[in-house]
Amino acid sequence: MRLFLTARRSLPTLWCLAPRSRSSPTPTWNSKAMTATIIIGAGVIGATTAYFLAREGLSVTVLDSQPEPGMETSFANGGLLAANSALPWSSPGTPLQMLKWLGREDAPLLLRPSAIPALGSWGLKFLANCRDSKYRDTANTLTRFAQHSLGLMNTLLERESLKFDLGRGGFLEIFKGPGARASAEAFATLLERMGARVSRLDRLGCVTLEPSLRPIESSIEIGLWLENDCWGDAHKFTREIARVAAGEGVRFEYGAEVKGLEVRNAKITGVKLANGRLEAERVIVCGGAASAKLLAPWGVKIPVAPVKGYSLTLDRDEVGIAPTRPIVDDHEHICVTPLGDRLRVAGTVEFAGNDRTLRESRVANLKQALRNLYPQIRMPPEVNAWCGMRPMTVDGLPYIDATPVENLLVNTGHGALGWTLACASAERITQLVTGSYAPNVGAFKLYRRVI
Repeated sequence: MRLFLTARRSLPTLWCLAPRSRSSPTPTWNSKAMTATIIIGAGVIGATTAYFLAREGLSVTVLDSQPEPGMETSFANGGLLAANSALPWSSPGTPLQMLKWLGREDAPLLLRPSAIPALGSWGLKFLANCRDSKYRDTANTLTRFAQHSLGLMNTLLERESLKFDLGRGGFLEIFKGPGARASAEAFATLLERMGARVSRLDRLGCVTLEPSLRPIESSIEIGLWLENDCWGDAHKFTREIARVAAGEGVRFEYGAEVKGLEVRNAKITGVKLANGRLEAERVIVCGGAASAKLLAPWGVKIPVAPVKGYSLTLDRDEVGIAPTRPIVDDHEHICVTPLGDRLRVAGTVEFAGNDRTLRESRVANLKQALRNLYPQIRMPPEVNAWCGMRPMTVDGLPYIDATPVENLLVNTGHGALGWTLACASAERITQLVTGSYAPNVGAFKLYRRVI
């Protein structure tokens, strides 16, 4: 069960969200000039959507409360572009594991009892989507969409010069302990049915491909090499795509705290800000886990819940390990991704409502899992730890669609796959806006059946 597909070295030791700049003045808006399209959110989804729209000649303004793009969910995630293994969390084994791990601080998937009331119907619908047939259908939909998205990204990279520590050559997933071979074979078969290229490696093959694993060679039962997947720094990518979008004429307004939407006669007219307002012909909500609250007053109900994920960022030279590709440890439930001179360690899932607290106990669990994977590591006394809120839907599919409010669209709910799905999601929204794709068609429609 993969539960980890989720910082800059100048950060303090612990950040749950990147801080706002204290030196930046709070902007004030009172614009009567009409902006053609406003995008709410400058994360990887919002910034990529802005770029795609601008390439079609649209006038776009992006609003975000942070001082720069990609400062929330996109900031320090696992860094995988998992185009060939884009899987929903609503897997058949998840309900039993959630009960088994309920309230346990050392659990890779932690459901805090205090969060259960807030989950309400979302939690029940999530559990209903854990059926095997539903899981396989959703996995197939996500993986094919992700493969298309990676193709779009490759085309984008041929056109634009973007620097974000991109790596190619796939990642290695290792399986350890009782039942490892059966679990790996079932996983490989599922991926191959969806078109992924998977190589099965014995323990010697694993350490030959990835020598950094030699100290734990005897514990590896089998490895799966997903050869066509990529990796990189999602935060750097978001800043880079925002940069080239600005070059296409997109206006980015940071420090803009959106308080609500303005609607008249069932048609969007603008956005309310903490210090003013902006009129718009069209608004696209790319606000991650905050999107549901923004849309709800206008009758647009989307079951998106925040799910907390954690990561560590380490200096490769300091810790003394240098994997050449991402290593996914199915037993420890972590992923270790090389990003230039850094290592990103991502893992653990926490259902805690809107609690953004970065808990030392969860960070300690991640450190221990890393030690178990790399016993030779020189763990520094302090590490850069981070947590962020992933926008999770009950069925694992994002919402990319027009709403009943005229000219109000939504592009959110991508969970841990935001970067992987960003380009395809931006393309779909652009097609909806330009009229080349019929609204409410496809797996990502707003009012789909989710149970």
